[in-house]
Amino acid sequence: MVKPKRILIAGGGIAGPSCALLLARGGHRVTIVERARHLRATGQQIDVAGKGVDVVKHMGIWDALKERSVGDAGIKFVDQENRSWADFPVSTGSTAASFVKEIEILRGDMVEVIYERTRECTEYMFGDQITAVTDHGTHATVSFERSSVRDFDIVIAADGLYSRTRDLVFGKSAVCIRSLDQCAALMSIPWEESDGTWSRWCNAPGGRCATTRPRVKEGLTGAYLAVMTKDSSRLARMSVEDQKHEFAKLFADMGWEAPRMVKEMMNADDFYVSETAQTKVESWARGRVALLGDAGYCPSPVSGQGTTLAFVGAYVLAGCINSCDEYHEALSKYEEQVKPFVDKAQQLITGVPGIANPQTGFGIRVFYSFLWIGSLLNGSRVAGLLGRLLAPLAPMFGKDLELPHF
Repeated sequence: MVKPKRILIAGGGIAGPSCALLLARGGHRVTIVERARHLRATGQQIDVAGKGVDVVKHMGIWDALKERSVGDAGIKFVDQENRSWADFPVSTGSTAASFVKEIEILRGDMVEVIYERTRECTEYMFGDQITAVTDHGTHATVSFERSSVRDFDIVIAADGLYSRTRDLVFGKSAVCIRSLDQCAALMSIPWEESDGTWSRWCNAPGGRCATTRPRVKEGLTGAYLAVMTKDSSRLARMSVEDQKHEFAKLFADMGWEAPRMVKEMMNADDFYVSETAQTKVESWARGRVALLGDAGYCPSPVSGQGTTLAFVGAYVLAGCINSCDEYHEALSKYEEQVKPFVDKAQQLITGVPGIANPQTGFGIRVFYSFLWIGSLLNGSRVAGLLGRLLAPLAPMFGKDLELPHF
């Protein structure tokens, strides 16, 4: 029987609480510190696929996630006149190659499901953050912005792409945030009858893309505006007011649903901007501190693997801690066992995301023609290859890698 440990997790999103649930089952005392003052049950649509499905079933939340699935019919690729060039219906099955997976769920709903499973077995500290971590060899002392100093056996940084905990312990020089020169604005807008039940994707010259993802049951539509730009990092760090102003300028002449999106964007209370980037760190553990999810190995939103990798990482890290008495042995095994999944998820196809966001009208027509051919062959090997190439735009690691058994 492994001796129970005091474990602190920074970040109350998906990866951290998922790990907490599995650690609590192992008898550990788990605390989650979250900078937001309350549960951040917001965000747009995400999916679960591949080995992520195996993990959520192991966690016991599969049925709860299916109940909250948004129920997309599929996705249509349309031009600026709303003419459909290609459509791909939702897949059935966790490993099917498709643009839309069987389980498409709002990030906020997923966060709530995991929170409900962890609230009784995990201590949550909202409205606080880590300010210092001191490794004494026998334990780590952690200072907080608002709470008293406390001691822990292991600290897990699961606080996202721009992790403050990671930067405190590893230093910014040890981390590479690899920008893919794309920035996206996401928000919810009122659903209209023309939105139907299919997601729609529309490209425009200048590396611009607008997408609608209907959530009929809520009377809302997820709106997504993305642009290829060398200024993606700067744009992602602007104030919300400046971000809205910049996106309004960038999409002013796009047509299609963009004017509606820009208008609703100005008053959207769930608006946020995300830079398309990857996290590259040589090691995911230093002393008693481990990196989890986007804080250690963000594969980027265009990989389609972020949520799945978060679940896989949480499962592997918890399994290693639950099966090893010594923290250094557990974290060493974690790095060794999660690495193949990270390497595979971060292998983006050359040219991504630019190949799906052409700069010219001619490039868009070529892209749509390719999609049209794929839609005609839907169900064939060619269509399956197309699905793997463009959604999730990265090699699926679900077929040739197996989760370790603990």
